[in-house]
Amino acid sequence: MISVEDAFSPGGALDKAIPDYSFREGQYEMAMLVERALLENRHAIIEAGTGTGKSYAYLVPVFLSSASNESRRFIITTSTITLQKQLYDKDIPAVKAALGLDTETAILYGRGNYLCIRRFNEARNEKSLLKELRDEKELLFEKWTTETESGVLQDMPKGVPATFFYSFASDDKDCLGYRCPYAGQCWYYNARRQAQRAKVIVTNHHLLLLDAKNRAESELSYEEDAVLPGYSVVVMDEAHHIEAEATDVLSRTYSSFRVGKVLDYLTRKESRFGSSSIIDFLSTEEKERGFGKNLKNRIAHLRTMLNEFNSLLKAKLDTRDREVLFTPEFYREYRELVAAGEGPASEMDNIGISIQNAYSDEPSEANEIFVDLIKRYGRSLALFADTLRDWIRFSSWNDEIPYSQVGADGDVEIHLAPMNTGAVLSRVLVSHLDSMIFSSATLSVNGSFEYFEKQSGLWEERDRIEKGIFQSPFEYRKNLMLLLPRDASAFSNENTEAYTEYVTAAVKAAIESSGGGALVLFTSKKMMKEAYLRLRDVLPSLLVQDERTPRSVLFDSFRKNKDSSLFAVSSFWEGVDAPGDTLRLVVIVKLPFTVPSTPIVRARSAKLEKDGSSSFMEMTIPDATLRLKQGLGRLIRTESDRGVVLILDGRITRKGYGRIMISSLPDCYIPEDAMLSNIGDKIERFLY
Repeated sequence: MISVEDAFSPGGALDKAIPDYSFREGQYEMAMLVERALLENRHAIIEAGTGTGKSYAYLVPVFLSSASNESRRFIITTSTITLQKQLYDKDIPAVKAALGLDTETAILYGRGNYLCIRRFNEARNEKSLLKELRDEKELLFEKWTTETESGVLQDMPKGVPATFFYSFASDDKDCLGYRCPYAGQCWYYNARRQAQRAKVIVTNHHLLLLDAKNRAESELSYEEDAVLPGYSVVVMDEAHHIEAEATDVLSRTYSSFRVGKVLDYLTRKESRFGSSSIIDFLSTEEKERGFGKNLKNRIAHLRTMLNEFNSLLKAKLDTRDREVLFTPEFYREYRELVAAGEGPASEMDNIGISIQNAYSDEPSEANEIFVDLIKRYGRSLALFADTLRDWIRFSSWNDEIPYSQVGADGDVEIHLAPMNTGAVLSRVLVSHLDSMIFSSATLSVNGSFEYFEKQSGLWEERDRIEKGIFQSPFEYRKNLMLLLPRDASAFSNENTEAYTEYVTAAVKAAIESSGGGALVLFTSKKMMKEAYLRLRDVLPSLLVQDERTPRSVLFDSFRKNKDSSLFAVSSFWEGVDAPGDTLRLVVIVKLPFTVPSTPIVRARSAKLEKDGSSSFMEMTIPDATLRLKQGLGRLIRTESDRGVVLILDGRITRKGYGRIMISSLPDCYIPEDAMLSNIGDKIERFLY
């Protein structure tokens, strides 16, 4: 069989099969590291600069390993569905063809990304809005449903509103399973069946973490099927998202609205249950007669309890603050409020247990799927009860962070987020795998992976880690100028107005010198809007991020006009790809420090300080440095790209931590004599 070395060498498999392929030292070395980790059942952390070709660097050893090891299944995850599709539709077919392998692969999205053909056909047959209006977009959508092979949202024709799709998206709480007349045509189950046959599955971080959470809660091994089929190796691309994704997925949530939705599923009348509720429909499966009637009475009583408790929460919490961190002082001050949650928690738990007991016998074949469904509702109630009860009994910030949010429905949501994502990820995921490969262009801080190791679960596994930093092959010192004006203002909360005025003047000078083609990155929407209002009549073709315009539409407008400039906030700090003259200037208005007042940041900072560490140096600085690296990485995307990055926050040159940030950036050209008075001249000379 071909080796990794043979695949990447000049004149080798990739060179022969892929047009414009060229040997890259960093790509080859990264592939050898991945191969070593797979052979020795070790984990790996890999930082590969832009242009390294990291997709091929992990795909080649993955497919060669899958060909020589029948028992292994590989999961490859990305941060976005766009990257997921690029891997599956472009990169993987190219690698398989080059290696001469026919390894079965599959792509798997979250269930809500698949169209439910039953729901769509029922709506069409009932003369729904879709059939009555029959406008051009609806006809295009209907035509797509008859032609699509995937049935996924991402493959819909352009111009069809996503709202059409969401009306008919697959939903496990509405699924008929094998009893569905369209079971053989179901796109979701077809995708799952393909995944069960595959040796390599491409999915996203969210689904991987959901699978890990499900296995932990259900006590399933990684050899069994759960949300994903069983697997032993994971490659996580764009791995710098791991802490945010893990915090989101591995948090526990209680809200009266969410509990109410489960109760609605139990009691509402549906056609699939013969125009009755699932409780009435399954009355023949009950151990004890009268259980269904009693259950409905208990549900009605629980609704009353939930409403009363929710009213108490709203009255006591200041809902003007969208988020509230629950402190030990809060629990002492509001003991009666906290204790009021015991009643609904106990009733939810009791109802959940009662449902499990009532349907514990082997169900009839005709009702098997619906018995499984009602038991899932029961388990959901029990999990809500556990979350609420753990919130009630909270004593100190240790493993979890209790905080509240005001949901979109206006109700208070209670969350328990992991204090340390690394500890949880080690326990529920990393320790169960032969290998987990983390890869990204931004994982190290000042040459060290320690910050990422603690986030990802590898700190607990550090005795079996391979590490590698592979520099970009691009000539940064020639093509990227980093301007750090020595007389730049240093941001502080006390000088926001003066800082905005300074930023406005500096941005105007920089964009006039570059002739546009600028991405100006803010950390504050307020400052962004103020700067835009001051400059919109002064600078031509100025765009600004707002709530009304989709991110993709806004960026398309920016790309189409190479002399336009775009003011944007957090979502544009990464994932933006505009090679060529379209983007020749990136202005970073303020160092991207996380807002310190958010509950999770406050709690994690306090925990580090309590343990004798500096939260600023161990959390704030590494996080901001990685964000800064992402922002700077927007500029040089190809070998021929050339541009300027201007950082306006003077703290980077005056504070000690600035040296850590600068040393973590690519080795670019940094003129020592940069001043606010000469940045325009320097930008113009460098670009033109």
